[in-house]
Amino acid sequence: MNANTMKTTITVGDKELSHEDLAMLAIAVALDKKAVRPTAMDLRSVGAFTELFSIVSASNPRQVYAVAEAIRQFFKSRLGIMPVSVDGLESCTWVLIDYGFLFVHVFQEPTRELYQLEQLWSKAHIIPVSEEKCQELYQEVVENTNTVLSGESEFSQNSMA
Repeated sequence: MNANTMKTTITVGDKELSHEDLAMLAIAVALDKKAVRPTAMDLRSVGAFTELFSIVSASNPRQVYAVAEAIRQFFKSRLGIMPVSVDGLESCTWVLIDYGFLFVHVFQEPTRELYQLEQLWSKAHIIPVSEEKCQELYQEVVENTNTVLSGESEFSQNSMA
Protein backbone atom coordinates (compact mmCIF):
# COMPACT_ATOMS: atom_id res chain seq x y z
CA MET A 1 0.00 0.00 0.00
CA ASN A 2 1.45 3.37 -0.86
CA ALA A 3 0.84 6.59 1.06
CA ASN A 4 -1.96 7.64 -1.29
CA THR A 5 -4.00 4.50 -0.70
CA MET A 6 -3.25 3.99 2.98
CA LYS A 7 -6.40 3.35 4.97
CA THR A 8 -7.11 6.31 7.25
CA THR A 9 -9.83 4.76 9.39
CA ILE A 10 -10.46 1.47 11.09
CA THR A 11 -13.83 0.05 12.04
CA VAL A 12 -14.57 -1.23 15.53
CA GLY A 13 -18.04 -2.69 15.75
CA ASP A 14 -20.17 0.00 14.11
CA LYS A 15 -17.73 2.84 14.86
CA GLU A 16 -15.23 4.30 12.41
CA LEU A 17 -12.03 5.47 14.09
CA SER A 18 -9.80 8.02 12.38
CA HIS A 19 -6.06 8.19 12.94
CA GLU A 20 -6.73 11.18 15.20
CA ASP A 21 -9.17 9.04 17.23
CA LEU A 22 -6.44 6.43 17.61
CA ALA A 23 -4.02 9.09 18.88
CA MET A 24 -6.65 10.07 21.46
CA LEU A 25 -7.21 6.42 22.38
CA ALA A 26 -3.50 6.02 23.10
CA ILE A 27 -3.75 9.02 25.40
CA ALA A 28 -6.88 7.63 27.07
CA VAL A 29 -5.15 4.32 27.82
CA ALA A 30 -2.13 6.23 29.18
CA LEU A 31 -4.32 8.41 31.40
CA ASP A 32 -6.00 5.26 32.72
CA LYS A 33 -2.51 4.23 33.91
CA LYS A 34 -2.06 7.63 35.60
CA ALA A 35 0.14 9.21 32.93
CA VAL A 36 0.16 13.01 32.92
CA ARG A 37 0.64 15.96 30.55
CA PRO A 38 -1.05 14.48 27.47
CA THR A 39 -0.26 16.18 24.17
CA ALA A 40 -1.36 15.29 20.65
CA MET A 41 0.34 16.74 17.60
CA ASP A 42 -0.59 16.64 13.92
CA LEU A 43 2.61 16.59 11.86
CA ARG A 44 1.03 16.17 8.40
CA SER A 45 1.59 19.82 7.46
CA VAL A 46 5.31 19.75 8.31
CA GLY A 47 6.30 16.87 6.04
CA ALA A 48 7.24 14.54 8.88
CA PHE A 49 7.80 10.79 8.73
CA THR A 50 4.53 10.17 10.59
CA GLU A 51 1.12 11.83 10.79
CA LEU A 52 0.61 12.14 14.52
CA PHE A 53 2.34 12.15 17.90
CA SER A 54 0.71 11.22 21.19
CA ILE A 55 2.94 12.29 24.07
CA VAL A 56 2.51 11.54 27.77
CA SER A 57 4.69 11.59 30.88
CA ALA A 58 5.10 9.08 33.68
CA SER A 59 6.85 9.42 37.01
CA ASN A 60 9.31 6.50 36.97
CA PRO A 61 10.62 3.65 34.76
CA ARG A 62 8.06 1.16 36.09
CA GLN A 63 5.18 3.47 35.20
CA VAL A 64 6.67 4.26 31.77
CA TYR A 65 6.77 0.51 31.10
CA ALA A 66 3.22 -0.04 32.41
CA VAL A 67 1.81 2.79 30.28
CA ALA A 68 3.61 1.65 27.11
CA GLU A 69 2.55 -1.97 27.60
CA ALA A 70 -1.06 -0.99 28.31
CA ILE A 71 -1.20 0.99 25.05
CA ARG A 72 0.43 -1.81 23.06
CA GLN A 73 -1.90 -4.45 24.52
CA PHE A 74 -5.03 -2.31 24.05
CA PHE A 75 -4.23 -1.64 20.39
CA LYS A 76 -3.44 -5.31 19.81
CA SER A 77 -6.38 -6.91 21.64
CA ARG A 78 -9.09 -4.29 21.02
CA LEU A 79 -8.13 -2.91 17.62
CA GLY A 80 -6.02 -5.65 16.04
CA ILE A 81 -3.17 -3.16 15.45
CA MET A 82 0.43 -4.18 16.05
CA PRO A 83 3.25 -1.64 16.25
CA VAL A 84 5.91 -1.46 13.56
CA SER A 85 8.43 -1.22 16.41
CA VAL A 86 8.75 -0.47 20.10
CA ASP A 87 11.95 1.19 21.30
CA GLY A 88 13.20 2.15 24.76
CA LEU A 89 11.80 -0.67 26.91
CA GLU A 90 15.30 -1.47 28.19
CA SER A 91 15.70 1.79 30.10
CA CYS A 92 12.11 3.06 30.21
CA THR A 93 13.09 6.71 30.24
CA TRP A 94 11.47 7.20 26.80
CA VAL A 95 9.46 4.49 25.09
CA LEU A 96 8.48 5.05 21.47
CA ILE A 97 5.68 2.92 20.03
CA ASP A 98 5.65 3.29 16.24
CA TYR A 99 2.37 2.51 14.47
CA GLY A 100 3.50 4.04 11.19
CA PHE A 101 0.88 6.81 11.10
CA LEU A 102 1.16 7.41 14.87
CA PHE A 103 4.17 7.64 17.17
CA VAL A 104 3.29 7.24 20.85
CA HIS A 105 5.91 8.73 23.15
CA VAL A 106 5.89 7.74 26.83
CA PHE A 107 8.47 9.77 28.75
CA GLN A 108 9.82 10.04 32.24
CA GLU A 109 9.42 13.74 32.96
CA PRO A 110 13.16 14.69 33.04
CA THR A 111 13.68 13.02 29.65
CA ARG A 112 10.65 14.80 28.21
CA GLU A 113 12.06 18.11 29.39
CA LEU A 114 15.46 17.29 27.89
CA TYR A 115 14.17 16.45 24.38
CA GLN A 116 11.25 18.93 24.28
CA LEU A 117 9.45 17.36 21.31
CA GLU A 118 6.76 20.03 21.44
CA GLN A 119 9.47 22.67 20.85
CA LEU A 120 11.33 20.60 18.28
CA TRP A 121 8.14 20.14 16.25
CA SER A 122 6.74 23.61 17.04
CA LYS A 123 5.41 24.07 13.49
CA ALA A 124 3.11 21.06 13.95
CA HIS A 125 -0.52 21.61 14.87
CA ILE A 126 -1.30 20.91 18.54
CA ILE A 127 -4.55 18.94 18.78
CA PRO A 128 -6.55 19.93 21.86
CA VAL A 129 -6.80 16.99 24.27
CA SER A 130 -10.01 16.71 26.23
CA GLU A 131 -9.52 14.06 28.90
CA GLU A 132 -13.30 13.69 29.10
CA LYS A 133 -13.63 13.07 25.34
CA CYS A 134 -10.68 10.66 25.43
CA GLN A 135 -12.42 8.72 28.20
CA GLU A 136 -15.74 8.66 26.27
CA LEU A 137 -13.98 7.35 23.16
CA TYR A 138 -12.14 4.76 25.26
CA GLN A 139 -15.41 3.53 26.83
CA GLU A 140 -17.13 3.36 23.45
CA VAL A 141 -14.32 1.26 21.97
CA VAL A 142 -14.26 -1.03 25.02
CA GLU A 143 -18.03 -1.54 24.79
CA ASN A 144 -17.90 -2.20 21.02
CA THR A 145 -15.02 -4.63 21.34
CA ASN A 146 -16.56 -6.38 24.36
CA THR A 147 -19.62 -7.08 22.21
CA VAL A 148 -17.46 -8.38 19.37
CA LEU A 149 -15.18 -10.37 21.70
CA SER A 150 -18.10 -11.93 23.60
CA GLY A 151 -19.74 -12.84 20.28
CA GLU A 152 -16.52 -14.52 19.16
CA SER A 153 -16.20 -16.51 22.37
CA GLU A 154 -19.85 -17.59 22.15
CA PHE A 155 -19.22 -18.62 18.55
CA SER A 156 -16.12 -20.55 19.58
CA GLN A 157 -18.00 -22.33 22.34
CA ASN A 158 -20.97 -23.11 20.06
CA SER A 159 -18.79 -24.42 17.25
CA MET A 160 -16.93 -26.72 19.64
CA ALA A 161 -20.13 -28.29 21.02
